[in-house]
Amino acid sequence: MEVCTTARPTSPADLAALIADAALRCGALLLCTDFDGSVAPIRSRPGEVHALPAAERALAWLSRRGAGQGRDAGVPTRVALVTARDCDDVAGRIVLGAEAVVSGNYGLERRLGGGEVSVVPSAERWLPALQAAAAEIERALHEGRCPGARLERKRCGVVVHTRGVERLESDRCALELAEEVAARWELGVVPGKMVAEIHIPVRRTKADAVRDLRRGRWAQAALCVAGDDVGDVPMLRLADGVPCGIGVAVGDGETPPGLLEAAGWQLSGPEAWAEALTELVERLRS
Repeated sequence: MEVCTTARPTSPADLAALIADAALRCGALLLCTDFDGSVAPIRSRPGEVHALPAAERALAWLSRRGAGQGRDAGVPTRVALVTARDCDDVAGRIVLGAEAVVSGNYGLERRLGGGEVSVVPSAERWLPALQAAAAEIERALHEGRCPGARLERKRCGVVVHTRGVERLESDRCALELAEEVAARWELGVVPGKMVAEIHIPVRRTKADAVRDLRRGRWAQAALCVAGDDVGDVPMLRLADGVPCGIGVAVGDGETPPGLLEAAGWQLSGPEAWAEALTELVERLRS
């Protein structure tokens, strides 16, 4: 694909046609999508987030048993949810097919189908430090630091949420708290849309997770990735630089800087991405 400097707005139908054509041309499709803000609308509290039914149905069909062999479809397909959430957390918010992959915590863990979660060995030794950082953040919030902010504990991360907090300095306060605690435990921080996440210092991005998925016979497949936040930029750039690669920015009123520059195409939000996935199923169904 032509490398562009900003994502081009497109319709769900036109995007589905583009993805289907690339899949047929390459003989297979690897589809990697973010969860929050992409197949699931953003909510004030992370626990309230669930996939849109249309997106869930489409992704379930694209990852059904036999999808990897192209059963009942024009080409073999592989679906992966590449997310900052824990794999188990995502599995409780969307029903996928038997061959789906969930790559959680920026690829530090992976779940195949309904199987057990495996964690990257290099991440294991940092989990005690992460637990200590979570306790420190929880204590600070309980003592009144960053009023209204909420703590989310993940297997490989600790997140301070400020969505819904009506204070002008809440985002900065959360980021400063996260950076302060992370420094004491030699951990890192990733800012996002109204979140500050403490993570272990094992360098993994969503692009690394996608590269792991593009092995073997999937290395030559058409690649489509979709995301809406800062953490999705690396995998969008990856897609924009490979043959038959399609990067989709699922934009909304909170689209962060850099996202549109990293993607080739732009949709208006999760509902439009769900519509594109539904249309893609119809085009690939044989």
